[in-house]
Amino acid sequence: MLRHLLAVVLVSAAFTLGCARHPAAVRPKATWRPVPVAGVTTTLDALDAGQGGEQALRLKFAKAGAERRFIAIEGRPCGDPAGAKALSVMYRLTLDNGSAPKLAFLLFEKDGGAWLRVAGAPLVADASLEARLPLEGLSRAEFAQDADAEPHPDQAARFQVGMVVDGPAEGTLELGRIAFTSESYRPTGPLPVAYSSPALWTIGKDPAAEARLTVTSDGPGGKPAVRLDFAFPGGRHMYVTPALSVQDVEAEGYRGFRFAYRASLPAGIGGLLVCASERGDHAQYVAEPPPPASNEWVTAQIAFDHLRLGGWSRDDNGRLDLGEIAQLIIGLHGTASEPKASGWIVVSEIELVP
Repeated sequence: MLRHLLAVVLVSAAFTLGCARHPAAVRPKATWRPVPVAGVTTTLDALDAGQGGEQALRLKFAKAGAERRFIAIEGRPCGDPAGAKALSVMYRLTLDNGSAPKLAFLLFEKDGGAWLRVAGAPLVADASLEARLPLEGLSRAEFAQDADAEPHPDQAARFQVGMVVDGPAEGTLELGRIAFTSESYRPTGPLPVAYSSPALWTIGKDPAAEARLTVTSDGPGGKPAVRLDFAFPGGRHMYVTPALSVQDVEAEGYRGFRFAYRASLPAGIGGLLVCASERGDHAQYVAEPPPPASNEWVTAQIAFDHLRLGGWSRDDNGRLDLGEIAQLIIGLHGTASEPKASGWIVVSEIELVP
């Protein structure tokens, strides 16, 4: 996914965000170096935060091609990655054109291992904010040169922190404090969860069931929506369980999640099956009571502490661990009373809520 890497510079220490609108540019420290890539232009400045203040970085970038590129800084963030929950990045993004990029992180190990994380939601432009990338569930990079099945942060040799850019884009990324942290995140507002790409979804179903997932623009206010059409025989228990990958989302610090939906369910099916599924043992925690069918757009509010372990599921500690949530499931199960059952579910605007 990140086979083509663009402009890579390393950051060697934690520094407070100096993303003022017109700070003075000074010569970057020698440990920071841009790595040029064909078809992309970048310039790197350090920003003088004033007397007694620490420096921040300003990376200007311009890319004309449609291909994906990784624009980053390379170095060692403050703190110890071993035992940390997340990488915390203070940033300010200004986009002159193009779509908002996503925060990304690469960890290179001494033996050639390479592990990556790309945020599920894009960076927000024109605001000084904190973004976090959870360190659980890092994905093995295609170019890794070792055979390890799991990352070893204690063997980390270098780090790359930046953004994944798709399509033509031009703008400025100002970076302040970059640090590994073991502190739980304290969100100040809802966090949109990426859901509008079919690649983010997998469908579990009974072999006798038929299911099709499509992406439309029929959500509230013309927003993207994901539509599930299904059909299965009645008279016996069936299930269709689309699962949205949220491994790149840090759920700790949030109270729950919400989503807008419309649904037409067969007679005998009492409502939607909504679950949070953990990585590893795949324990599934179920929302009770189930959100009912509705022909109009309604919003389901799901509190994490109200989810209960599914009767078909097992978990060693018997509780939902927010740091282990890998999937959100929005589907259905049960026994339809009609011989040939069919229906649909449309979902939009999925968010974590504090």
